[in-house]
Amino acid sequence: MNKKDKFITFILNILMILIASVTIYFCLDVFGIIQVPQKYSIASLFYSQINVIATGGEIITNEIIPKNNVPNQKNNNTNVDEDTSSSLDNFVNPLISVQEYNSNNNNSIKVNEKSFYYDQLDEYGKIIYEKLYQNIDRLKTGTYTAEFDTTFDELLHQENGKDVLNSAFQLAINSLTFDNPDLFYIDITKINLITETTTRPFSTVYRVSIGGNGKSYLSDDFLNIEDANNAIDKVEQAKNNIINMARENTDNVIDQIKKVHDYLIDTIEYDSSDGRNVYNVYGSLINGKAVCEGYARAFKDILDEMGIPCIIVCGVGTNRSGTTESHAWNYVKINDNWYAVDVTWDDPVISGYGKLTDNIRYKYFLVGSDVFFEDHVEDGNIVEEYYFKYPEISKENY
Repeated sequence: MNKKDKFITFILNILMILIASVTIYFCLDVFGIIQVPQKYSIASLFYSQINVIATGGEIITNEIIPKNNVPNQKNNNTNVDEDTSSSLDNFVNPLISVQEYNSNNNNSIKVNEKSFYYDQLDEYGKIIYEKLYQNIDRLKTGTYTAEFDTTFDELLHQENGKDVLNSAFQLAINSLTFDNPDLFYIDITKINLITETTTRPFSTVYRVSIGGNGKSYLSDDFLNIEDANNAIDKVEQAKNNIINMARENTDNVIDQIKKVHDYLIDTIEYDSSDGRNVYNVYGSLINGKAVCEGYARAFKDILDEMGIPCIIVCGVGTNRSGTTESHAWNYVKINDNWYAVDVTWDDPVISGYGKLTDNIRYKYFLVGSDVFFEDHVEDGNIVEEYYFKYPEISKENY
């Protein structure tokens, strides 16, 4: 055999080995004997089906209808001379922990103010939250897709796996924005939970991703990453100015919190007609217009920057006109005790009712449960039967 024939034989042997290897690889992939990453899976090219199985939702913007069936009117501003005659005695508040596997029939919960909602997620919610949090800079693009590959494959093979994952997704994505109110440029109603189902002769493989499904999930007011970055810069500058003002001539934390509280009251107009941004810190600090959620997010965002423990609380309240409505406010921790602050209701409509007195301006500033729960009920409801638990606040005012 001459050199040419030997070379041809060598090449043919290499080709046969490659063909055999690809065939074996294909068979192992198709029959599910080995788990192959999506981008390397040959079977996924033939058997895959992609579906959006859930879309992000909102906490406060979704109506919460109390058990007494009073319509939700989303207007927290009230006439200050009217007496608070309505209570929430008829509201049933089934406070249960979303972290069912860790429930223990007592009221103790882990409280980390910077990740308060995250701490109460189940294992699936935490995986989703962590992935998105670790890629916050990529979220600014509005097009980043978080790939989880087969992380949730075992769960999705369970009978109720899809429902469990849907709930974990809804809880995680809402928790992310409530722990991090500076993510105002993202519209979570545009973010989707997407599954790619690969069907093989003897198995099915589920791959999960989270993203816009080909569309941007930035808020309508921020069309691209440049818009988002410009808005972020504006908000950061506004927060820095507020913090510098609050710390000027005082080291007293209470005085600093009070200055932030007063600034928001003096500069924000309660307004529900200005679009999505009334629910976030951009609307509060830049546009000067917000609803209760916007007030609460701005207050937390500023106090977070100042290193003062603060969380956003969801619930219902009965305003001075007797209307029960979904509502948001804050809890602040001082010397290991929690106190309630409702900046929105400290900023009432007073037209025709005279001067805004200190009794009105600070009625809901660092108050305890004996006063606050007369017209507020913490709820924490986000997805279906799931409820977040809040730390117990002091009985007495600060």
